[in-house]
Amino acid sequence: MPEARDATRHFPALLRLERAALVGTRALSIVGLMALMILAFVTLADGVLRWRGAARIAGVQDVGALAIAIAVCCCMPVALMEKSHITFRLASAMSPRLGRLLDCLAAAAVAVVLALMAREIYVYAEGLAATREGTYVLKLPAAPFWYAADAILWGAVAVQAIVVILECGRLLGYRSPRDSARPR
Repeated sequence: MPEARDATRHFPALLRLERAALVGTRALSIVGLMALMILAFVTLADGVLRWRGAARIAGVQDVGALAIAIAVCCCMPVALMEKSHITFRLASAMSPRLGRLLDCLAAAAVAVVLALMAREIYVYAEGLAATREGTYVLKLPAAPFWYAADAILWGAVAVQAIVVILECGRLLGYRSPRDSARPR
């Protein structure tokens, strides 16, 4: 762990940035998971009511589709920050420095793809707003939900920019305390 202490001394701003991003993304993912839990309970209640012969709860399917989009977007930043994705480490096995360089380039590529995705979600939300499209049963306007999902995605782009900064820092010698726990 002396390497992590040394990195803390040489890169204190990166360490603070990483910790703040982790706390923020974890809090946002809790919001998304709470939304999914509420949706699950409402869906369960709707199913039980229909099984008992009562009427459906109006709009569960309407709100469910929109809530899932927002919940997924809420969980994306923490997955980016914690690197919860599949990684092949062939280059790292041959040359650790090459592996760190490829990690930095891959993080930048993910940031670009995510920004393009967020832009397309915005275009989609604009189209929904222009046509005043709403949900089928409740007639809720769909555009505000998609604008919210887009705002969260742009937050994920910012988080991925932090990941790019951290990966570039690792290329220059930064070692997070979490790096010692992560397989390389």
